[in-house]
Amino acid sequence: MRVYGFSMKSRHASAPVPPERLKPVLHEKIERMNGEQLVLLDRVLLQLEAEQAADHLSEAFDADHTQGRFRRVAELIRQFRAERRYA
Repeated sequence: MRVYGFSMKSRHASAPVPPERLKPVLHEKIERMNGEQLVLLDRVLLQLEAEQAADHLSEAFDADHTQGRFRRVAELIRQFRAERRYA
């Protein structure tokens, strides 16, 4: 099966690359990609960045919740709206 010019077999056939050698190997692979493949790679990287940001936010919200920082949110919103009645 081929998707955007990538062969599913080639990924399984290649040996794992040690982390210290991964950057040059990836750079070499990127240099060989055509435009369609680069667009797909960009989308994959954007998805990875979005997932990392979501994980970070989730951890931060969990920490804030654990520390009780959300207990007064509803009360503060009501107070704010009461003090600023809109016409």
